[in-house]
Amino acid sequence: QESIYRALFHEVSEAKSLLEQTALVCQGRPFYPRVLEYISQYIRDDLRRLDVAPRELISVRPSKDPLEKIMFATSVGVPSVIYETVRALRQARSVRLGACQRKFPMLGIALLYILGLLVVATFPLLGAGTIASAGGTLVFVCNFQSSLFAGLLGATVLVLRIIEELWRQCGGSFNADAALSRMVAGLETELAQRTQLALRLPARKAKPAAS
Repeated sequence: QESIYRALFHEVSEAKSLLEQTALVCQGRPFYPRVLEYISQYIRDDLRRLDVAPRELISVRPSKDPLEKIMFATSVGVPSVIYETVRALRQARSVRLGACQRKFPMLGIALLYILGLLVVATFPLLGAGTIASAGGTLVFVCNFQSSLFAGLLGATVLVLRIIEELWRQCGGSFNADAALSRMVAGLETELAQRTQLALRLPARKAKPAAS
């Protein structure tokens, strides 16, 4: 989990650098709103998609990759200064995808549940012999064994649920969904403001020409 958080912090920082550099280099140019839309698409369809398997995200065709589109829009003949920022962002993205890749298969989770079921199922069978030879202490033995069985059952279910929560990529108690939403909140707000400003500037320039 620590590697996932580190990768997300690094990638969000690189995404902010890309947005700032794009505003400095491309502001006032006709393709500036389109580049901002590509950054928004990258955040929406890639960075925030912790629910999608990393192998699916990395297999996207270059023609559908928003970062590839940014380099194509900003580079004419030779790579622009944005190239290094996009390259650093892609490296951070690869680290994040590697950290989010599942290392424990679904079969392992199923085997753990089977193991827990066997442990819980054998307890009443082993306790039956103790109850048969309890004699006058039958009530005490039954209460004691029922408490042990309840504790064993609760501990087994708790451990299995924690392992399953750690195994899940998103939507769990130990996942980075909430933290990622807080990380990109400011980035998305700034991106929306810059997009509105970029769409408003051409209209202001065209207004005097129309009159």
